[in-house]
Amino acid sequence: MMREEEQINQKINREENVSEWASKQEVIKTSFPIYLTLGMIKFSPKFFTNFIIKCTTLFYFLFNRRAKEECLRYQNQFIKYFSDSKIKKPNVFKQIEAFAITFLEKMECWVKKNPSVKIQFQEDDVYQLINALNDGKGAFIICSHLGNSEILRNLASNNQIYLKRKIPQVVLMDLSSTKNFTNTIEKINPEFTKNIIDINSINLGTIEVLQETIDNGGIVISAGDRISKNINSKFIKADFLGKNARWSYGVFLIAMLLKAPTYFMFGLREKDLGYNRKYNFYITKSSVETDCLRKDRETNIEKLCLEYVKELEEKCKNHPFQWYNFYDFWK
Repeated sequence: MMREEEQINQKINREENVSEWASKQEVIKTSFPIYLTLGMIKFSPKFFTNFIIKCTTLFYFLFNRRAKEECLRYQNQFIKYFSDSKIKKPNVFKQIEAFAITFLEKMECWVKKNPSVKIQFQEDDVYQLINALNDGKGAFIICSHLGNSEILRNLASNNQIYLKRKIPQVVLMDLSSTKNFTNTIEKINPEFTKNIIDINSINLGTIEVLQETIDNGGIVISAGDRISKNINSKFIKADFLGKNARWSYGVFLIAMLLKAPTYFMFGLREKDLGYNRKYNFYITKSSVETDCLRKDRETNIEKLCLEYVKELEEKCKNHPFQWYNFYDFWK
């Protein structure tokens, strides 16, 4: 048993071939612009918040060359793959504006007691998940950088999503590339980093914490569409938008280790550039058996990954400008 745990630990902590996106520096290198933006969001009326969004869009468009390059790369691939594409020709500014709206909405949820963001659940597996959580059963949730899944975490923290009890949560997140932003938000709202674990420092002890969360009827949340710099040597290949890409092996391995029901979650703004703050949340339960024998683990890891990629691609088709993976996804 110990030998198997050591092997799992080694798989999760390999640090070979650091991915390009993980080594990038933050665009905002000081806290002042973040504090200024947060202050304006917290105390300004809604119409002025929309003005802040325009300013943020212009800032990213002018000073983040990598974001512009990757938006163009993504949109060209999207147009090539979908013949009936919602994107008829590349529009980088539009995608960056959608990102700016999401960025401001995230901050609003963490600094305002009553944010203007509203969510509505779709008729999928969401109530199955809610009922399971109310019955004290845990779950593993895989989200993405499409749309804004973080809003649901904030609302869950405030018990605003039909839950009968306080749900234990652990969020796996890459904190290395947004350290300055994360530290600033934490000073304003300590709840922001509560129960967050840096995905780059996962070890055997972390797995035990995650398992305890599941056993206590809680949820573990992780994005499945980025490769952490510490586990880049282990990945799964699968086509996305018609071109081969690499996917995080570690995230899907964790699903098997926790042996918990696994759900895919997507929070998508009703309109890509809508300023009405309305989100549709889609939660789909995976059909892959995570509580499986060791001999079936690798096969099921790949099945789970492929199922996730298919869901991601489907949601991306309907909301193309809400894709916020600003690095060479297919490199």
